[in-house]
Amino acid sequence: MPLDVYVAGVKVGVLSDENVDTGLIDFDYLPGVDEGLSVSLTMPPDVEPAAYHEFIGIPPPFEVSLPEGAVLEAIRQRLGKHIQVDDDLAMLKLIGRRTIGRVGFGGPPLAESEFDEKILDAAKSPNAATRLAEILRTEPQMFGVSGVMPKMTTQLHERGTLVGMANIIKFDSPDYAGASIVEYACLKAYDRVGIRVPRFHLSEDDAALVIERFDIGVDGERLGFEDACALSGLRRTGKYSGSVEHLFRMIENFVDPADQLEDKTALLKQLIMSDVLRNGDAHMKNFALIYGRDILHPRLSPAFDVLTTQVWLPQDTPALPLRMSVRESGEWLDDDRIQTLCEIAGVEAFDGLAFRDRCQDAAIVAIDQVLAQSIHGPTHDVLLRARDIVEKASDRKTARPKSRVRRPRGDSSGKPD
Repeated sequence: MPLDVYVAGVKVGVLSDENVDTGLIDFDYLPGVDEGLSVSLTMPPDVEPAAYHEFIGIPPPFEVSLPEGAVLEAIRQRLGKHIQVDDDLAMLKLIGRRTIGRVGFGGPPLAESEFDEKILDAAKSPNAATRLAEILRTEPQMFGVSGVMPKMTTQLHERGTLVGMANIIKFDSPDYAGASIVEYACLKAYDRVGIRVPRFHLSEDDAALVIERFDIGVDGERLGFEDACALSGLRRTGKYSGSVEHLFRMIENFVDPADQLEDKTALLKQLIMSDVLRNGDAHMKNFALIYGRDILHPRLSPAFDVLTTQVWLPQDTPALPLRMSVRESGEWLDDDRIQTLCEIAGVEAFDGLAFRDRCQDAAIVAIDQVLAQSIHGPTHDVLLRARDIVEKASDRKTARPKSRVRRPRGDSSGKPD
Protein backbone atom coordinates (compact mmCIF):
# COMPACT_ATOMS: atom_id res chain seq x y z
CA MET A 1 0.00 0.00 0.00
CA PRO A 2 1.72 3.23 -1.10
CA LEU A 3 1.23 6.22 1.18
CA ASP A 4 2.11 9.78 0.21
CA VAL A 5 4.35 11.65 2.66
CA TYR A 6 4.08 15.41 3.15
CA VAL A 7 6.35 17.95 4.82
CA ALA A 8 4.82 21.32 5.77
CA GLY A 9 1.95 20.62 3.37
CA VAL A 10 4.21 19.71 0.42
CA LYS A 11 4.28 16.19 -1.01
CA VAL A 12 7.89 14.98 -0.79
CA GLY A 13 7.84 11.20 -1.12
CA VAL A 14 6.10 7.87 -0.82
CA LEU A 15 6.11 5.09 1.77
CA SER A 16 5.44 1.62 0.43
CA ASP A 17 5.24 -1.94 1.70
CA GLU A 18 4.83 -3.43 -1.78
CA ASN A 19 8.19 -5.19 -1.73
CA VAL A 20 6.60 -8.64 -1.55
CA ASP A 21 9.95 -10.40 -1.65
CA THR A 22 11.12 -8.96 1.67
CA GLY A 23 7.98 -7.70 3.42
CA LEU A 24 9.97 -4.62 4.35
CA ILE A 25 9.04 -0.94 3.98
CA ASP A 26 10.61 1.48 1.52
CA PHE A 27 10.65 5.26 1.48
CA ASP A 28 11.48 7.20 -1.68
CA TYR A 29 11.80 10.95 -2.07
CA LEU A 30 10.31 12.58 -5.15
CA PRO A 31 12.91 14.01 -7.53
CA GLY A 32 14.28 17.43 -6.68
CA VAL A 33 13.07 17.74 -3.08
CA ASP A 34 14.80 20.64 -1.33
CA GLU A 35 16.90 19.87 1.75
CA GLY A 36 14.68 22.21 3.75
CA LEU A 37 11.83 19.75 3.25
CA SER A 38 13.66 16.71 4.63
CA VAL A 39 11.41 14.25 6.43
CA SER A 40 14.03 13.99 9.18
CA LEU A 41 17.39 15.36 10.27
CA THR A 42 18.62 11.78 9.79
CA MET A 43 17.10 11.35 6.29
CA PRO A 44 18.26 14.09 3.89
CA PRO A 45 16.92 13.90 0.30
CA ASP A 46 20.28 14.17 -1.48
CA VAL A 47 21.18 10.47 -1.32
CA GLU A 48 21.55 7.52 -3.67
CA PRO A 49 18.35 5.84 -4.94
CA ALA A 50 17.03 3.17 -2.59
CA ALA A 51 19.01 4.63 0.33
CA TYR A 52 15.89 4.43 2.50
CA HIS A 53 14.66 0.99 1.51
CA GLU A 54 14.09 -2.19 3.48
CA PHE A 55 13.10 -0.82 6.86
CA ILE A 56 11.75 -3.33 9.33
CA GLY A 57 8.59 -1.40 10.07
CA ILE A 58 8.21 2.27 9.18
CA PRO A 59 11.35 4.44 9.45
CA PRO A 60 11.99 5.47 13.09
CA PRO A 61 11.43 9.23 12.45
CA PHE A 62 7.86 8.46 11.35
CA GLU A 63 7.05 6.48 14.50
CA VAL A 64 6.43 9.69 16.45
CA SER A 65 3.21 9.97 14.41
CA LEU A 66 1.81 6.58 15.47
CA PRO A 67 -0.87 6.69 18.17
CA GLU A 68 -0.41 4.78 21.38
CA GLY A 69 -2.04 4.56 24.78
CA ALA A 70 -5.61 5.80 25.09
CA VAL A 71 -5.99 6.80 21.43
CA LEU A 72 -4.68 3.48 20.12
CA GLU A 73 -6.97 1.51 22.40
CA ALA A 74 -9.97 3.62 21.38
CA ILE A 75 -9.17 3.07 17.68
CA ARG A 76 -8.80 -0.65 18.33
CA GLN A 77 -12.20 -0.84 19.99
CA ARG A 78 -14.04 1.47 17.62
CA LEU A 79 -12.48 0.64 14.26
CA GLY A 80 -10.77 -2.72 14.73
CA LYS A 81 -13.29 -4.44 12.44
CA HIS A 82 -12.58 -2.03 9.58
CA ILE A 83 -8.81 -1.44 9.54
CA GLN A 84 -5.71 -3.41 10.42
CA VAL A 85 -4.92 -1.67 13.68
CA ASP A 86 -1.50 -3.32 13.97
CA ASP A 87 -0.48 -2.26 10.43
CA ASP A 88 1.61 0.90 10.81
CA LEU A 89 0.92 2.12 7.28
CA ALA A 90 -2.82 1.66 7.72
CA MET A 91 -2.64 3.57 10.99
CA LEU A 92 -0.68 6.42 9.40
CA LYS A 93 -3.26 6.60 6.62
CA LEU A 94 -6.02 6.87 9.22
CA ILE A 95 -4.57 9.64 11.39
CA GLY A 96 -1.73 10.96 9.22
CA ARG A 97 -3.19 14.43 8.56
CA ARG A 98 -3.39 15.19 12.29
CA THR A 99 0.17 14.60 13.42
CA ILE A 100 2.69 16.35 15.62
CA GLY A 101 5.42 18.14 13.69
CA ARG A 102 5.55 18.99 10.01
CA VAL A 103 5.53 15.45 8.55
CA GLY A 104 2.11 14.18 7.55
CA PHE A 105 0.70 11.26 5.61
CA GLY A 106 -1.99 10.92 2.98
CA GLY A 107 -2.42 14.63 2.41
CA PRO A 108 -1.49 18.07 3.77
CA PRO A 109 -2.36 18.88 7.40
CA LEU A 110 -6.03 19.50 8.05
CA ALA A 111 -7.01 23.03 8.97
CA GLU A 112 -8.72 23.84 12.24
CA SER A 113 -12.30 22.69 12.14
CA GLU A 114 -15.54 22.62 14.08
CA PHE A 115 -14.28 19.35 15.56
CA ASP A 116 -11.27 21.12 17.08
CA GLU A 117 -13.59 23.73 18.59
CA LYS A 118 -15.64 20.86 19.96
CA ILE A 119 -12.74 19.32 21.86
CA LEU A 120 -11.53 22.70 23.09
CA ASP A 121 -15.01 23.52 24.38
CA ALA A 122 -15.07 20.13 26.10
CA ALA A 123 -11.71 20.88 27.74
CA LYS A 124 -13.09 24.14 29.14
CA SER A 125 -16.27 22.60 30.52
CA PRO A 126 -17.06 21.85 34.19
CA ASN A 127 -16.87 18.09 33.43
CA ALA A 128 -13.95 18.17 31.02
CA ALA A 129 -12.52 14.69 31.56
CA THR A 130 -15.88 12.97 31.04
CA ARG A 131 -16.65 14.88 27.85
CA LEU A 132 -13.18 14.39 26.37
CA ALA A 133 -13.24 10.66 27.13
CA GLU A 134 -16.57 10.36 25.33
CA ILE A 135 -15.27 12.21 22.24
CA LEU A 136 -12.23 9.93 22.21
CA ARG A 137 -14.42 6.85 22.49
CA THR A 138 -16.71 7.84 19.60
CA GLU A 139 -14.26 9.55 17.21
CA PRO A 140 -10.74 8.24 17.98
CA GLN A 141 -9.53 8.62 14.39
CA MET A 142 -9.79 12.40 14.72
CA PHE A 143 -6.81 12.54 17.08
CA GLY A 144 -3.10 12.25 16.43
CA VAL A 145 -0.50 11.07 18.91
CA SER A 146 -1.44 9.84 22.35
CA GLY A 147 0.97 9.64 25.24
CA VAL A 148 1.18 6.79 27.70
CA MET A 149 1.59 7.93 31.28
CA PRO A 150 3.55 7.04 33.22
CA LYS A 151 4.88 3.61 32.19
CA MET A 152 3.85 1.25 29.41
CA THR A 153 4.17 -1.68 31.81
CA THR A 154 1.60 -0.48 34.33
CA GLN A 155 -1.77 -2.16 34.39
CA LEU A 156 -3.63 1.05 35.15
CA HIS A 157 -5.68 2.91 32.58
CA GLU A 158 -3.59 5.54 30.83
CA ARG A 159 -4.29 9.20 31.11
CA GLY A 160 -5.72 10.57 27.89
CA THR A 161 -3.64 12.82 25.64
CA LEU A 162 -5.36 14.27 22.58
CA VAL A 163 -3.80 16.30 19.79
CA GLY A 164 -5.90 18.99 18.16
CA MET A 165 -4.89 21.42 15.45
CA ALA A 166 -3.69 24.12 17.86
CA ASN A 167 -3.55 22.47 21.27
CA ILE A 168 -2.60 19.29 23.06
CA ILE A 169 -5.27 18.38 25.57
CA LYS A 170 -4.63 16.00 28.45
CA PHE A 171 -7.32 14.71 30.76
CA ASP A 172 -7.49 12.56 33.86
CA SER A 173 -8.56 8.95 33.93
CA PRO A 174 -10.04 7.32 37.06
CA ASP A 175 -6.66 5.77 37.87
CA TYR A 176 -4.82 9.07 37.41
CA ALA A 177 -7.20 11.48 39.08
CA GLY A 178 -5.44 14.78 39.62
CA ALA A 179 -2.79 14.26 36.93
CA SER A 180 -3.80 17.43 35.09
CA ILE A 181 -3.52 19.73 38.08
CA VAL A 182 -0.21 18.15 39.15
CA GLU A 183 1.25 18.66 35.67
CA TYR A 184 -0.09 22.21 35.75
CA ALA A 185 1.86 22.82 38.98
CA CYS A 186 4.97 21.15 37.50
CA LEU A 187 4.85 23.41 34.44
CA LYS A 188 4.56 26.44 36.72
CA ALA A 189 7.66 25.23 38.59
CA TYR A 190 9.61 24.91 35.34
CA ASP A 191 8.54 28.39 34.32
CA ARG A 192 9.58 29.88 37.68
CA VAL A 193 13.22 28.89 37.13
CA GLY A 194 13.31 30.07 33.53
CA ILE A 195 12.93 26.72 31.77
CA ARG A 196 11.00 27.24 28.54
CA VAL A 197 7.54 25.66 28.48
CA PRO A 198 4.55 26.03 26.14
CA ARG A 199 1.60 28.20 27.11
CA PHE A 200 -0.88 26.21 29.19
CA HIS A 201 -4.05 26.52 31.23
CA LEU A 202 -6.26 24.30 33.37
CA SER A 203 -9.92 23.41 32.84
CA GLU A 204 -12.61 24.72 35.14
CA ASP A 205 -12.90 21.35 36.93
CA ASP A 206 -9.09 20.88 37.25
CA ALA A 207 -9.39 17.62 35.28
CA ALA A 208 -7.96 18.66 31.90
CA LEU A 209 -4.85 20.56 30.85
CA VAL A 210 -4.71 22.52 27.59
CA ILE A 211 -1.19 23.06 26.21
CA GLU A 212 -0.51 25.23 23.20
CA ARG A 213 1.28 23.33 20.43
CA PHE A 214 4.85 24.54 20.04
CA ASP A 215 5.35 22.68 16.75
CA ILE A 216 3.34 25.36 14.96
CA GLY A 217 5.08 28.70 14.34
CA VAL A 218 3.54 32.12 14.92
CA ASP A 219 2.82 32.35 11.19
CA GLY A 220 1.10 28.96 11.18
CA GLU A 221 4.13 27.14 9.74
CA ARG A 222 4.36 23.50 10.77
CA LEU A 223 7.75 22.95 12.42
CA GLY A 224 9.89 19.85 12.42
CA PHE A 225 9.65 17.90 15.68
CA GLU A 226 11.89 14.89 16.33
CA ASP A 227 12.34 13.19 19.66
CA ALA A 228 15.58 11.80 21.05
CA CYS A 229 14.39 8.24 20.55
CA ALA A 230 14.23 8.56 16.75
CA LEU A 231 17.31 10.78 16.51
CA SER A 232 19.29 8.15 18.45
CA GLY A 233 18.22 5.42 16.02
CA LEU A 234 15.91 3.74 18.55
CA ARG A 235 12.44 2.43 17.81
CA ARG A 236 9.65 3.96 19.88
CA THR A 237 9.52 0.79 22.00
CA GLY A 238 13.09 1.62 23.05
CA LYS A 239 12.24 4.87 24.78
CA TYR A 240 13.53 3.49 28.09
CA SER A 241 16.60 1.91 26.41
CA GLY A 242 18.61 5.10 26.00
CA SER A 243 20.43 7.23 28.53
CA VAL A 244 20.95 10.83 29.57
CA GLU A 245 24.20 10.67 27.65
CA HIS A 246 22.18 9.98 24.47
CA LEU A 247 20.24 13.20 25.06
CA PHE A 248 23.37 15.33 25.09
CA ARG A 249 24.76 13.42 22.10
CA MET A 250 21.59 14.43 20.24
CA ILE A 251 22.51 18.09 20.77
CA GLU A 252 26.14 17.48 19.80
CA ASN A 253 25.13 15.64 16.62
CA PHE A 254 22.42 17.95 15.31
CA VAL A 255 22.56 21.41 16.92
CA ASP A 256 24.84 24.07 15.46
CA PRO A 257 28.05 24.34 17.56
CA ALA A 258 27.29 28.02 18.21
CA ASP A 259 24.03 27.01 19.95
CA GLN A 260 25.18 23.87 21.74
CA LEU A 261 26.19 25.39 25.06
CA GLU A 262 22.85 27.16 25.40
CA ASP A 263 20.86 24.04 24.54
CA LYS A 264 22.99 21.75 26.71
CA THR A 265 22.47 24.10 29.65
CA ALA A 266 18.71 24.18 28.96
CA LEU A 267 18.61 20.37 28.83
CA LEU A 268 20.64 20.14 32.03
CA LYS A 269 18.12 22.39 33.77
CA GLN A 270 15.21 20.29 32.50
CA LEU A 271 16.82 17.12 33.86
CA ILE A 272 17.53 18.60 37.29
CA MET A 273 13.99 19.97 37.65
CA SER A 274 12.54 16.65 36.47
CA ASP A 275 14.53 14.89 39.20
CA VAL A 276 13.41 17.35 41.89
CA LEU A 277 9.79 16.74 40.91
CA ARG A 278 10.35 12.96 40.97
CA ASN A 279 9.25 12.58 37.35
CA GLY A 280 9.94 8.94 36.50
CA ASP A 281 8.73 9.30 32.93
CA ALA A 282 11.51 11.51 31.50
CA HIS A 283 12.32 8.99 28.77
CA MET A 284 13.82 9.39 25.29
CA LYS A 285 10.55 10.44 23.65
CA ASN A 286 10.06 13.30 26.10
CA PHE A 287 13.02 15.33 24.84
CA ALA A 288 13.16 16.65 21.30
CA LEU A 289 14.58 19.05 18.75
CA ILE A 290 12.46 21.49 16.78
CA TYR A 291 13.21 23.33 13.55
CA GLY A 292 11.73 25.09 10.52
CA ARG A 293 12.93 25.07 6.91
CA ASP A 294 16.39 25.97 8.14
CA ILE A 295 17.10 22.40 9.17
CA LEU A 296 20.74 23.24 9.80
CA HIS A 297 19.69 25.05 12.97
CA PRO A 298 17.45 22.77 15.06
CA ARG A 299 17.09 23.71 18.73
CA LEU A 300 16.04 21.97 21.91
CA SER A 301 12.27 22.07 22.25
CA PRO A 302 10.43 23.49 25.25
CA ALA A 303 9.94 21.08 28.16
CA PHE A 304 6.85 18.87 27.88
CA ASP A 305 5.23 15.86 29.59
CA VAL A 306 6.42 16.77 33.09
CA LEU A 307 4.74 15.15 36.06
CA THR A 308 5.41 13.93 39.61
CA THR A 309 4.83 10.27 38.74
CA GLN A 310 5.53 9.11 42.30
CA VAL A 311 2.09 10.41 43.25
CA TRP A 312 0.69 7.32 41.47
CA LEU A 313 3.75 5.06 41.51
CA PRO A 314 5.40 5.63 44.91
CA GLN A 315 8.42 3.48 44.07
CA ASP A 316 8.97 5.03 40.63
CA THR A 317 12.58 5.63 39.61
CA PRO A 318 14.24 7.68 36.84
CA ALA A 319 13.45 6.51 33.31
CA LEU A 320 17.04 6.75 32.05
CA PRO A 321 20.50 5.94 33.43
CA LEU A 322 23.13 8.64 33.16
CA ARG A 323 25.63 6.74 31.04
CA MET A 324 25.25 4.76 27.81
CA SER A 325 27.61 2.06 29.00
CA VAL A 326 26.35 1.60 32.54
CA ARG A 327 22.88 0.13 32.97
CA GLU A 328 22.68 0.96 36.65
CA SER A 329 19.42 0.70 38.51
CA GLY A 330 17.49 3.95 38.50
CA GLU A 331 18.69 6.37 41.14
CA TRP A 332 17.62 9.93 41.80
CA LEU A 333 20.31 12.59 41.71
CA ASP A 334 22.47 13.06 44.79
CA ASP A 335 25.30 15.60 44.94
CA ASP A 336 27.80 13.31 43.21
CA ARG A 337 25.39 12.35 40.43
CA ILE A 338 24.57 16.00 39.76
CA GLN A 339 28.27 16.65 39.30
CA THR A 340 28.46 13.65 36.94
CA LEU A 341 25.46 15.01 35.05
CA CYS A 342 27.21 18.36 34.57
CA GLU A 343 30.29 16.52 33.29
CA ILE A 344 28.20 14.54 30.80
CA ALA A 345 26.61 17.79 29.65
CA GLY A 346 30.02 19.34 29.15
CA VAL A 347 29.08 22.42 31.16
CA GLU A 348 31.12 21.81 34.29
CA ALA A 349 31.08 25.54 35.12
CA PHE A 350 27.32 25.31 35.72
CA ASP A 351 26.49 25.13 39.44
CA GLY A 352 24.12 22.18 39.39
CA LEU A 353 23.78 21.98 43.17
CA ALA A 354 22.73 25.62 43.47
CA PHE A 355 20.27 25.20 40.59
CA ARG A 356 18.77 22.13 42.27
CA ASP A 357 18.11 24.27 45.36
CA ARG A 358 16.39 26.85 43.16
CA CYS A 359 14.27 24.11 41.59
CA GLN A 360 13.25 22.74 44.97
CA ASP A 361 12.16 26.17 46.19
CA ALA A 362 10.31 26.89 42.93
CA ALA A 363 8.50 23.53 42.95
CA ILE A 364 7.19 24.00 46.49
CA VAL A 365 6.13 27.59 45.79
CA ALA A 366 4.37 26.52 42.57
CA ILE A 367 2.49 23.70 44.28
CA ASP A 368 1.50 26.00 47.13
CA GLN A 369 0.15 28.55 44.65
CA VAL A 370 -1.97 25.91 42.95
CA LEU A 371 -3.10 24.54 46.31
CA ALA A 372 -4.37 28.01 47.17
CA GLN A 373 -6.41 28.04 43.95
CA SER A 374 -7.77 24.50 44.06
CA ILE A 375 -11.44 24.30 44.96
CA HIS A 376 -11.86 20.56 44.32
CA GLY A 377 -11.21 18.38 47.36
CA PRO A 378 -9.81 15.27 45.60
CA THR A 379 -7.35 17.24 43.48
CA HIS A 380 -6.33 19.23 46.54
CA ASP A 381 -5.33 15.99 48.25
CA VAL A 382 -3.34 14.87 45.19
CA LEU A 383 -1.46 18.17 45.25
CA LEU A 384 -0.64 17.67 48.92
CA ARG A 385 0.85 14.26 48.06
CA ALA A 386 2.94 15.87 45.32
CA ARG A 387 4.13 18.50 47.80
CA ASP A 388 5.12 15.84 50.32
CA ILE A 389 7.10 14.00 47.63
CA VAL A 390 8.99 17.14 46.60
CA GLU A 391 9.70 18.02 50.25
CA LYS A 392 11.09 14.56 50.95
CA ALA A 393 13.10 14.60 47.74
CA SER A 394 14.66 17.90 48.75
CA ASP A 395 15.12 16.85 52.38
CA ARG A 396 13.25 19.99 53.41
CA LYS A 397 11.37 20.44 56.65
CA THR A 398 8.99 23.11 55.38
CA ALA A 399 5.67 22.73 57.10
CA ARG A 400 2.56 21.87 55.14
CA PRO A 401 0.06 24.76 54.87
CA LYS A 402 -2.30 24.66 57.83
CA SER A 403 -5.33 25.90 55.96
CA ARG A 404 -6.73 25.34 52.52
CA VAL A 405 -7.38 28.73 51.01
CA ARG A 406 -10.09 28.52 48.41
CA ARG A 407 -10.58 31.47 46.12
CA PRO A 408 -13.56 31.79 43.79
CA ARG A 409 -13.09 31.54 40.05
CA GLY A 410 -12.41 34.87 38.41
CA ASP A 411 -10.31 36.19 41.29
CA SER A 412 -7.27 38.14 40.13
CA SER A 413 -5.03 35.47 41.62
CA GLY A 414 -6.76 32.64 39.75
CA LYS A 415 -5.50 30.48 36.93
CA PRO A 416 -4.25 32.05 33.71
CA ASP A 417 -6.40 32.01 30.59
